[in-house]
Amino acid sequence: MNVTTIQDCWNRIGVQGDMSCPELRRHIHCRNCPTFEQGAHALLNRQPPAGYIEEWTQFLARAKETEAGFTDAALVFRIGPEWLALSARLCVEIVTMRPIRRVPHRSDRMLMGLASVRGELLLCFSLANLLGLEPGSRLEPSAESSAAAETSAAANAASQALPRLLVARKDRFNLAFPVDEVMGLHRFHRDTIQAIPATVAHAVPQFSRGMFTADERKIGLLDDELVFHALTKVLA
Repeated sequence: MNVTTIQDCWNRIGVQGDMSCPELRRHIHCRNCPTFEQGAHALLNRQPPAGYIEEWTQFLARAKETEAGFTDAALVFRIGPEWLALSARLCVEIVTMRPIRRVPHRSDRMLMGLASVRGELLLCFSLANLLGLEPGSRLEPSAESSAAAETSAAANAASQALPRLLVARKDRFNLAFPVDEVMGLHRFHRDTIQAIPATVAHAVPQFSRGMFTADERKIGLLDDELVFHALTKVLA
């Protein structure tokens, strides 16, 4: 069967052509016609051109080598003075801050209340209180910061250094918590995770898997199992 001739069939007199094919009345669309199906099988089963398999083998091997160093991704954000990260697979979206309405007789230091995100009411929790951090703190610029870096930071302040609401999902349960600033997604190799010093004077080490470096900052990688359990146990 000549593949080019079959292609001319639907391209010339079929739905991609002048629609003069007498079979269109019966099949409605070319994709319902046996001729189209036979052409698809012939196209997929044809012999590949010379060098095709070798070329794709080399390409896929290179792509695998390129991505081998990155085995996970996390969303990096700041609460108070600490930069933290949560596994990207749990992060649904980042939205601008919403009014958080207290739940009568239920809201406390952990459960802040309810916020409406795209018409859905989500429970809002304080990750800052869980970790013993001071929310809303502003980081002092380092002594090494150059004038160019300060200019760049000022230009990005409106889009980055703003309080946000992070919406996360685990085991079909959605929740939200405020963050002071969002850096964005960061990919890392699991072998680069280091232990957080036990001398850190808050609860970040207790709820973390370790730490990694991004943009010359030390990032605490949160343990999602421990964090979700600690936040949601107040609902029991």
